[in-house]
Amino acid sequence: MNRALIYKELRQHGIWLALLAALSGVVFVVIVFATGADGSSGGIFFGIRQGLSYFLPLPVFIISHLLVAMEFRRRTRLFLEGLPLPRWRMIAIKACLALLLATIIAGGAVLAAASVSGGSEAISPKFLGILLSSAISWAWFLTALLFLISFLGRYKVVILLVLVFGLSWINYATAVPLRDFPPFALLARFGFERDLWPAAALEGTALITALLFAAAFTIGLAKEGSVAAILGETMSYREKMLLGAAVAIAFTAVMIWFTPQPEPFSLPGAVEEEYDGVRVHLSPEDMTRAVDDDVVLAAYLARRLAEKRDWLGIAREEFPPVYVVERKGLANEEIDWEEVEGDRVVLMYAGYRDPGFTKDTLVAFSMSVALSVHSHRRVDKERRWWIVCGVEGLIEMERADEATRLAREKSACDTVKEHGLTVEKLLGRNLYAEEAGWREADAVAWMAFRYLIETVGEEKVQALARKTITRRVTRQDSRPVWGELFQPVPRVFESTTGLSLEAFVDGARDYILAHPGAEAPGTKAPEGPELKKEEKR
Repeated sequence: MNRALIYKELRQHGIWLALLAALSGVVFVVIVFATGADGSSGGIFFGIRQGLSYFLPLPVFIISHLLVAMEFRRRTRLFLEGLPLPRWRMIAIKACLALLLATIIAGGAVLAAASVSGGSEAISPKFLGILLSSAISWAWFLTALLFLISFLGRYKVVILLVLVFGLSWINYATAVPLRDFPPFALLARFGFERDLWPAAALEGTALITALLFAAAFTIGLAKEGSVAAILGETMSYREKMLLGAAVAIAFTAVMIWFTPQPEPFSLPGAVEEEYDGVRVHLSPEDMTRAVDDDVVLAAYLARRLAEKRDWLGIAREEFPPVYVVERKGLANEEIDWEEVEGDRVVLMYAGYRDPGFTKDTLVAFSMSVALSVHSHRRVDKERRWWIVCGVEGLIEMERADEATRLAREKSACDTVKEHGLTVEKLLGRNLYAEEAGWREADAVAWMAFRYLIETVGEEKVQALARKTITRRVTRQDSRPVWGELFQPVPRVFESTTGLSLEAFVDGARDYILAHPGAEAPGTKAPEGPELKKEEKR
């Protein structure tokens, strides 16, 4: 009898379900290749996460609508209820069919991304298992939620609007970290976590999914289907108007009167210096000591950042303020930076009093973080990040002494000898840095840009930087996303410099190998700082 029920569903909805699954697969394939072509931050799995978050609910909703809502609208449920079958079995068949299709769509998207990114990312069985379990669990949650909503027929649109706008308001206008709770926690680090199974998120999502299915079965199994039948009736025009007006008024009131305004970011007790619109705040670890050195350093940072801001062509009023907190004991001149949600500020932690720590190191890294903040992290994408690192190297080494430059040349030469340098390694800089080391990859980027300046001139390098890494982006501005699809970095690079990326990389490799550099006698080659990023949510 189960086979007969499955055959009935496939005969009634099979064509539409197959077409929907195929179209969803096509959309995810487009997402995979578009993400790969665009070089989005986090790689291809970042695009899959976006597809799971924003696209997958649409096909799952349509599937649930076909299997449940259409059954009541066409009144074929009356025929099914007349059969000598328990109603729970009929609902279970529909639920299993919806879960199967959602699994195929979500799992297929992950497998497609894994197959495409196999040449650029290390896809271990454990990593693939984490991706599949997270994606399928998320798909099952969506199926349970929308399966339940489909039983609510006439009120489902209103309930969906309340859920979407309510969760969006909670996420952006309150301090509740939705991303830390299941099921949203499944996608919070999707594609980034390779070693730890999201056990708590999987368990919580499974419990929520079971409760949603239990609620759906409760409505579907109500006495003689009366509850589901009533809810399945079409809403009258008056009901639509009243409910629509009520929802609109409620959300308008919430957004106007109950959205908290974030307080401006500040560091109490910090030394403040300003030059030509660039504001620098230094917060010493010991508030009782003299701040003369901090004042000098803050003034130097402000002047140098203003100079490089103008070189990059960033508007004076758009450059974010820079906050540097002293933190002693960071290994290898490490610099941490933190993203402040809702504020366009550069917040960094550095042991700037440590021996060997240079002012220009702090200037260079302040500029790279400022570019990330200014572009809403668009420059963090791999296909642009090597440009940021090249410009950063130029700033840091501009006033360095000969011994420091020779040591950095040696680091770059040794790295290229051992790990090579190709277009793929250049554009996939994060993977190259993981393979060769972050400081070594920075040295290679600096030498490559030095070669580029000597080959095409500083004006063309300046134009390249202005076209690729200096555009201001906001959360509401989606134009850079589409613009980068049609103006990828290789095309902009060639049109600006007159060189193809292949020719540039070949020349840069030969140039780096021709400058072996040297270590200063009795010293170790400076490794430069390591940049760590911690997000504040």
